[in-house]
Amino acid sequence: MGKIHRRGAVLMLVLVLTACATGTPLFNGDDLSGWEVIGEADWQVQGGELVASGAGDGFLASVEEFQDFRLSLEFWVDATTNSGLFIRCQDRGNIHPDTCFELNIWDQHPQQQARTGAIVFKVMPPLAQVNTVGRWNTYDVTARGSKLVVKVNGHITAIMVRADPAGGFIALQHWQKGTVRFRNIRLAAE
Repeated sequence: MGKIHRRGAVLMLVLVLTACATGTPLFNGDDLSGWEVIGEADWQVQGGELVASGAGDGFLASVEEFQDFRLSLEFWVDATTNSGLFIRCQDRGNIHPDTCFELNIWDQHPQQQARTGAIVFKVMPPLAQVNTVGRWNTYDVTARGSKLVVKVNGHITAIMVRADPAGGFIALQHWQKGTVRFRNIRLAAE
């Protein structure tokens, strides 16, 4: 019975990991289908990645809107880049931490309480400090009702229990200068 029970636990773990890895892709790796460029940032697809580099402020926003979900993605930034992942945005003309939930990507933020992993203006400083410059990293975000749980590289960096539960679009940010890359963007319904 011990072997059967162990096999069942292993099978359950495989199913959970597969479900997390097989959420619906939000980026097809080939073009900007399903996304809208907002602002002056130069978003391109390079080698299966979404890339914004150089100067220019702007966003790449999902055409579709989502309410309760589990979102996972990988990101890479250089030290000069101010970026972020915005969720539950409702106004394409005003993408801002006051109108969305901004999960920051900026290790060198001049106000370190708003560094990578923080929910800007809402959960600062992040619960864990994770250094992300110059390597691939993961964001894993669960939005269920009024609760948001944010993980960077497997570390919980923010928990918010009184978030506005209204749905909205997702936006990726490139601000000022530098390079940011995103890949493996997947979403599963919660």
